[in-house]
Amino acid sequence: MRPSPRPALLASEILPQNLNLRDGERRTVKCPDCETWRPLKRSMISPHRVDDDPAPGPRRYNGDTTPRPRAGRCPGSAQLITMDITVEQWGHALLDAESIAASRRSARQHYKPLAEAQVPVSRMARAPKSQSAQYFQNELNTAHQRAREAVALHRSSCAACQAGRYCGTGRQLEERRTWTEETREEQRAKQARAQKADRRWERSRDEDQARRRKAQWAERGGKAVETANNRCAKRTPGARSDFRGPQVPMAPRDMEAHDRRQAELGKQYARRAATTV
Repeated sequence: MRPSPRPALLASEILPQNLNLRDGERRTVKCPDCETWRPLKRSMISPHRVDDDPAPGPRRYNGDTTPRPRAGRCPGSAQLITMDITVEQWGHALLDAESIAASRRSARQHYKPLAEAQVPVSRMARAPKSQSAQYFQNELNTAHQRAREAVALHRSSCAACQAGRYCGTGRQLEERRTWTEETREEQRAKQARAQKADRRWERSRDEDQARRRKAQWAERGGKAVETANNRCAKRTPGARSDFRGPQVPMAPRDMEAHDRRQAELGKQYARRAATTV
């Protein structure tokens, strides 16, 4: 078949991922027009059509001579390709393209766990303290139990320890058991003293709050306030309020100035009424 009248393409200008020059495999290339993989024959893309798949239509049976429509020829068919690179150069270019594509991929998302809810301000005074003391106590209990088990296991197999004469290993195991037991008891006493001090501080804080609350009630309360709150007497219409005292002015301080001001206001109102009419 005659080659395409288009100018030949250089293999070095084609993307390495669109060309296959692996040894032992059929050389193929992606058509630049229809973007389908086609074999290379004599440095030329094999002739093909735009769509080589059968056209949709009714199924053909034996003896059916109804022609089916066929797609037209692809413009990239019989395109010449000049091999200006070697297989090694193409392989290096393909590796470089794959490394660049891998570097462009988005990093893996690592979702952080949600933060724990903080203790409200109203409960900060009673918030639980660090669990380090309890953890240390649990570790001491475990160490003491292991020391006791080690002593019992050694005594079951040592004749000297069974007779009451401690050997070197038995003496070391017994000293370790005694040390863990004393340390455990000391830690228990220390934790008990700390808990007692915490309870004493909380009790003093509650008593202080109660005293301040009682003082506030005494300052803002009392018999007078209680009597005023419990009083529900009916008020006579037109009567003066009980809260009105001598400090409230009932008449103007300067009667002459007040009369002059009232006269001026009357004249102003009269002039305004005359202009509006």
